[in-house]
Amino acid sequence: YRLYTVVGGLTKLLEDLTNWYMRLNRDRMRGNSGPEEALTALCTLYEILLNLCVLLAPFVPFITEFIYKNLARALPDGHPLKAKSVHFVMVPDYDPEALDPEIERAVARMQAVVELGRTCREHKKVGLKTPLKKMTVFNKDPGFMSDIKTLQSYVAEELNVVEVGYSADTDKITLS
Repeated sequence: YRLYTVVGGLTKLLEDLTNWYMRLNRDRMRGNSGPEEALTALCTLYEILLNLCVLLAPFVPFITEFIYKNLARALPDGHPLKAKSVHFVMVPDYDPEALDPEIERAVARMQAVVELGRTCREHKKVGLKTPLKKMTVFNKDPGFMSDIKTLQSYVAEELNVVEVGYSADTDKITLS
């Protein structure tokens, strides 16, 4: 019963859910990409929230009970996650097949680029509402560049940039 060892991971999950998943999938959830995409995004969010309630129940018992009661109404009778209380539900088993290390790596790299872009804008006192004509990502690793190119639309949207450029020539960069 060392619950304190779990809290850091759960708060990181909450941060990723609110600051990344919700922001990046806002249009999908509204149905801008079609009804199938909206259903997929909302079902994923529902599953995350339901499992998160179960995982957070030992730490915040009352609010998770309230949220769980509302979420569990959508579950059919006999479902393993449906019980009288969130405190009677067993923690779901870990599914390693649900993880894709390549996607995780690409998203982590995209998050790093977005956070660096935000820091640069803040340092230069240029707000996120002001669109930028172009930004260039410098990196010698072709895998890194490939990952960022795959998620380029998210980078451009999050940083309010019209064009994202790429360069492996890091000799021009000076740090101060």
